[in-house]
Amino acid sequence: MRGIVLCGALLTALAAGCDDGGGAAEPASPDAEVAADGARTPDGATPDAGADATARAMDAAPDGPAPDGAVPEGGPPDGAPPILGPGDCDPLVPGICAMPWPSNLYLSEDATRRTGYRLAFGAETLPRNTERKAVDPTPYRRMDGYSVGTPILALFPGLDPANLPDEAGLAASMAADAPILLFEDRGEAGLRRVPYFTELDRRDDDPVTRTLYVRPAEILDEATRYLVAFRDLRGADGERLPPSEAFAALRDGLAEGVGELSPRVPRFERAFADLEAAGVERGTLQLAWDFETASCDAIHGPILAMRADAIARTDPDGPELLIDEIQRFTPEQNPNIAIRLVGRFRVPNYMKSDGPFQDTEGFVLNFGADGAPQADGWSEPTFVVRIPHGATDGTPHGLIQYGHGLNGTWGQVESEVHDRTAHEDHYIYFGASMTGMSHDDVPRIVGILFDISRFPWLGDRLHQGLIESILLPRAMMHRLQQVPEVRDAGVVIDPTRVFWEGDSQGGIYGATHVALSPDVTRGMLGVPGQNYSTMLQRSVDFDPFFFVIDTSYPDPKDQAVVLGLVQTLWDGSDPVSYYRHLSLEPFPGDAPNAVLLGPARGDWQVPLITVETAARSGLGVAIMAHYDDERGVPLVDPAPYPHTGSAVVNWHFGNAWPPAGNLPPDDDVGDPHGKPRREPAYRRQMVHFFETGEVIDVCEDGTCPPPPMP
Repeated sequence: MRGIVLCGALLTALAAGCDDGGGAAEPASPDAEVAADGARTPDGATPDAGADATARAMDAAPDGPAPDGAVPEGGPPDGAPPILGPGDCDPLVPGICAMPWPSNLYLSEDATRRTGYRLAFGAETLPRNTERKAVDPTPYRRMDGYSVGTPILALFPGLDPANLPDEAGLAASMAADAPILLFEDRGEAGLRRVPYFTELDRRDDDPVTRTLYVRPAEILDEATRYLVAFRDLRGADGERLPPSEAFAALRDGLAEGVGELSPRVPRFERAFADLEAAGVERGTLQLAWDFETASCDAIHGPILAMRADAIARTDPDGPELLIDEIQRFTPEQNPNIAIRLVGRFRVPNYMKSDGPFQDTEGFVLNFGADGAPQADGWSEPTFVVRIPHGATDGTPHGLIQYGHGLNGTWGQVESEVHDRTAHEDHYIYFGASMTGMSHDDVPRIVGILFDISRFPWLGDRLHQGLIESILLPRAMMHRLQQVPEVRDAGVVIDPTRVFWEGDSQGGIYGATHVALSPDVTRGMLGVPGQNYSTMLQRSVDFDPFFFVIDTSYPDPKDQAVVLGLVQTLWDGSDPVSYYRHLSLEPFPGDAPNAVLLGPARGDWQVPLITVETAARSGLGVAIMAHYDDERGVPLVDPAPYPHTGSAVVNWHFGNAWPPAGNLPPDDDVGDPHGKPRREPAYRRQMVHFFETGEVIDVCEDGTCPPPPMP
C-alpha cells in the first residue's frame, strides 16, 4: 500500500516535467506554446518487444563491436571469482559493505576483457532496500571497470572537512600538501595528478558519519588505472584520524596470511610502491587504493553494435515514415508555421520484456548469444514536424532536431521560440520522445526507485531511445520531402544542414546524440550537464525521486553507493562518456563534431559545475571569454572570440553561485533554467554556430546576455 501511495505522489509530481516558466501541459492547440520542459502524453505506439520475459541478459556485450561493427561471438567466461571478505564486503571501510567506492576488491581478473577485469560484486555486496532485497549484481558483469564519472566514496567518522578543497576551491586539490591525492596511472610516464573536490554528504543528518565524496574535477579516461590516497584527514580536535584495522594491516605489511586480506597484498604493494615513487610516504596513509575505469568496448560496445545493425536494417534513406496527421495554417492562423505533421517512423526494436512493476512493463536489452543486442520486431515512435511558411516557396531549408526536457515528449518542439527560429532562419524543426526518459517512462522510473535492481529498465532502454534518435534525422533528410503534401507544397530540404537543439535533458543527451549520429554535425546544448551521479542530488527536479529513495533506501550511505553503482551502466548513454568521442576520439568511421553549450549560472535543475568538469577534461570543449568575470573556472584558461569547435558560453540572470555541496540551489532570483533559450542573442549565436561552426561574441565583450537595447 505504501508503494502505491508513493507511486501516485511521484507520478503527480512529475506529470509536468521540469518547470521552465509556464505553459500548459497539453496545449489548447497544436501551435500553443509548450513549456520547454513540460510534458504531454505522446500518441506513439509501444515498441514491438519480444515475448521473452526471462531475467535480464547476463554478461552481455563483453568487448563491444570490432571496428567493422561486428561483435565477437560467444560470451566471455565468468573469470576468476573476486576475493571477497566476510559477507561479500570490503573491510577497508567497516560498516559500509561496498565502500571504499570504487573498490578494487570487485575487479575480478578476466583476460577476455579489454581491461583485464570484469566487475563481480558479491550477492550481498550491494545495498538492500527496505524489503531486504540486495541490488542484483548480474547486469554489472557486462562492465570491465567503473564509470568514467564515478564518485569516490569513503567514510571517516568524525571527519572535519575544514582543510579539504570543495568545489569553490578545487585548485587546492593540486597543492603539494593536499590531504587527498588522486592520480592517473600513465604507465612508463608515471602518475599524473588529477584535480578533485570534496563534500560531506549534506543529505545525511548524522554529522559524525557522513559519506565523504571525492569527485574528480575532470572526466576520467577509459580503461585507465587510478589511485586515490588519503593522508591528512583530521577530526574536530585537530588530531589525525586513524586508519581502519584492515588498511593498517595492508599498509604496515601485516596482511600476509591474514584471511581475506592476504590475496590482496600484491595489488596493494604495487599501489604503495607507485605512490612512494610519486612522493607519497607509505606510513602517512590513512587509506589508499587503486581502481580501473571501464573500456570504450564495455561502455559503448552495445550501442555501436546496435547503430551498425539498425543502419543496415533500414533503407539508406532512413526509416519509413508513416503519416498520421497533417495540418495546414495560413499566416493569419499561425504567422510562422505552414504545415504540421505528426506520424510514426519504423525502427528496429532491441528491447525485451523484463516483467512488471504494478501496471507497467519493464524492458531491457535483448542480448543475443554473441553478446550483442539483437533486433526483435519493430518500434514505431511518434514524431512531429514543423514546416515554416518560407519553406513553401522553394527556398532550401535546413533541419533542426529538438531534444525535449526531463521526462517530456515530442510535443515540446511545438514552442513559439522554435517556430520563430524556423520562420526567420529557414529551418524545419522535428522531434520525437526520448525512449527511456520520456513521459511514458515515468512509471518505470518509479519502479526502479523501489528496487535498484531494475535500473536496466532505464539504462538499457535509453539505448533504444538513442537508436531511434539517430535514425530519425536520416528520414527527415531524404523521406520527408517525398511526403505528397510536403512535395506538393514546394518544400526543398537541404540535407547538408542538419543540426540538434536540446534543452535541459535534451541539452544533456545532445552531446551523446551528436557523438553517435552519422548525420548531425553540430548541436546546441541548452542548460546542459553531464554525469547523472553528480547531477541528481543537485537538481530540484529530482526531489520527488529522492522522496521515494528515502523510503526504499533510507540510509544516505546506501544512496551514495547506489548512485555510484548505477552510473556504471548509465555511462552507456550519459554524455560523461561521449564528450571524449565528439572530436578528440571520434568513434571508428565517424568525423569530428562540435557542440555549443549554453548553461545558466545558478541553474536550479542542471548543475553548471558538471559543464566545467567537461571543459576541464582536455576533450576539446573551450570555456569562452567572460564565462564569469567574478569567478572564472578553476584550472581553465578562457578562449577568446571567435572560436571554432565545441565551447561553453555562460548566461547570467542575476543568480549567485550556489553554495558548495550536494543539494539543489535556492535563491531569491528564481530558477534561470528556462531563460537562455529565449534570448535573441542566444539564438543568433546558435544559428551562426550551426551554419559556420564558429562561436561568435553576441554579448558586447561582456557577460551574457547583452545589455538591453536602448
